[in-house]
Amino acid sequence: MNRRTFGKSVGVFVGAAVRPAGLLGAFAAEDATETQPANRDDSVVLNEGFEGAIPDLHTYRAEYFADDTMAHGGRRSLRVVPTERSGGAYFRLDGLVDLKSDYEFSAWARAGEDGSARLYISASDGQQRHTKAQAAPQTFNAKPGDWIQLVGTLRGEEWNATDRDVMMALSATGECRFDDVVLRKTHIPPPPIATYPVISRNLHAKADRLAVSLSPGAEVMLSADKGILAAGFASADVQPIAGASVELPPDGMLVFAVDAPQAVHVSGVMRLEPDADLRPGLRAAVLCDSTVLATPMVRADAWVGLGPRTLTGAMPDITGARPAEQVELSSWFLPAGRHYLMVASPHFRGGGTFRGLQLRVSDRPAPEPLYQFALLSDTHLGSGRSLWMNYKMNEPARAELAATLAALKAEQVRFALIAGDMTDQARREQFDALGRICRGSGLPVHGCIGNHDSYLATSRSDALELCPELFPGGATDYVLNQAPLRFIVLDASYWRDRNGVFMDHYDPNNGMGIGIKPEQVDWLRETLSADTKTPTLAVWHYPFLTCGGLSTCGYQLPAERVNQEVLDILEAAPNVIGTLAGHTHWNHFHVHNRLHHVTNPAFCEWPNAYRVFRVYPDHVEWELRQVGNRGFVRESFAPAKALSWQISTVDNDLRGTATL
Repeated sequence: MNRRTFGKSVGVFVGAAVRPAGLLGAFAAEDATETQPANRDDSVVLNEGFEGAIPDLHTYRAEYFADDTMAHGGRRSLRVVPTERSGGAYFRLDGLVDLKSDYEFSAWARAGEDGSARLYISASDGQQRHTKAQAAPQTFNAKPGDWIQLVGTLRGEEWNATDRDVMMALSATGECRFDDVVLRKTHIPPPPIATYPVISRNLHAKADRLAVSLSPGAEVMLSADKGILAAGFASADVQPIAGASVELPPDGMLVFAVDAPQAVHVSGVMRLEPDADLRPGLRAAVLCDSTVLATPMVRADAWVGLGPRTLTGAMPDITGARPAEQVELSSWFLPAGRHYLMVASPHFRGGGTFRGLQLRVSDRPAPEPLYQFALLSDTHLGSGRSLWMNYKMNEPARAELAATLAALKAEQVRFALIAGDMTDQARREQFDALGRICRGSGLPVHGCIGNHDSYLATSRSDALELCPELFPGGATDYVLNQAPLRFIVLDASYWRDRNGVFMDHYDPNNGMGIGIKPEQVDWLRETLSADTKTPTLAVWHYPFLTCGGLSTCGYQLPAERVNQEVLDILEAAPNVIGTLAGHTHWNHFHVHNRLHHVTNPAFCEWPNAYRVFRVYPDHVEWELRQVGNRGFVRESFAPAKALSWQISTVDNDLRGTATL
């Protein structure tokens, strides 16, 4: 039974009540003078400071109380106490919001030592609930016990016609306080995802007039006046540069057009004078089309993120050493045709002063590969967006994945592999979307089960039914022969209960880890024994091995060694040349006991990158790429966190070569 009691002006409500009609009116009934502003703003849909009657909120695994011991504004706040590991109180928004308009929502939150607070809007599609938009903290440097403002936006085009039971959640792990909750109808300018295609067309059109030819054996100097600058994503205006150097603003993009009469290998050196901002992390990214050529960093002493979850915590308030002005570009393969070089500033600071880019074109032959293939990971196709290390663009990743696969198809890439976490919640609708996107691209795509792909008892059967092309032979463990290479793909995402027994799905009340079953290890041994000659790459979702230590900017990397038994088997096989994985969401490459361990960054989360491999008769080489829409890249980055180290964690991880 629902109940409400009062004592010392503290209201208590437990249960999942249905909200009375007229949310603001019901909330303001007890004390209208405290809840109604003097100058009414008609754009405000909800404005609750918990000063009057405590609203009847929907609850999930939580209780809530009016609290007069602390507040952000006024004299009271709302205390949310989860009854399990996490839970929340929810404002019902049906009838208050329309499914066409833009909204901004915010709240002030105060978490305890062992807690965290979230603010998000969710909706049901009639079968499942999904997050529409999540608010981000406005500072990541707060200490436990500080009041932090959470602010989010939801665009009109992000609503779906099937959305129902819309709610705004005050969610908590551990006891949290919330205050000054506001939901406002507003107009949000077009996002970077929408504006970048126009900016890109303008950059290319003007850069084409200044195109420079890269002939074999040539050395070419590109000064700033041979390029075109976009100052960010707010405007589609792009400008030529009058002088030989230019200061790059945050989100600035300096673009040069270059022509390759024939396929060549190119290397180079950039002169980039650092500015006074010496926070550790990315200084700039240099790209040719989407291929990443250099990621110079500011390096600091060993550091980790703030808070109890240091991996996802923000950068601390520290500075590093002033970096050198000269930046080496990795040698890269440049096919014949028109290409665009870009020097892109980081999203959280300016890039410094660009003073020139010297390119050296090799005169050695650049033969065509036998074929190319792509490695993606952590596409996390789902609904809405969520904050992790940066922002997981779960719903926008659908369109970006389709565009990337189409571009790879046009480039005559033979096939693509997705190394796990293809979906975000392993729901049937998400596997259906994955299958439709992959089939629609016309590019053969093969998949791998990750932890996010195995949450439900029906997850694997749904994946095999709705995405059959991704799993040759109708199994989640399989062999893919692509001469001269062989790929062995493993499903290492079987959950274990508290007794160590493997399950095919996640049980939050009885889960104690994830791994590969003994019979799969036996299958791996048999498969390797059956062919000890063909060069082989092993693929699963989790890094087989990362080296740990300090990253290129001083971040203290965790070491990963998921399964020593499997690693020993692979190292003992004479023809296994390396492993391909994802999961960590950061880029990493490491050679150990002759095996090349490649760990892909996330596709859906910054740095939004993947790899393309070129296969030759005697070797394979690869490069790192970012997705084509830099507006997607921009929206995926959380500037307040400044966790830019993910794009390059060790030297020489932007490209590599392995002998067959």
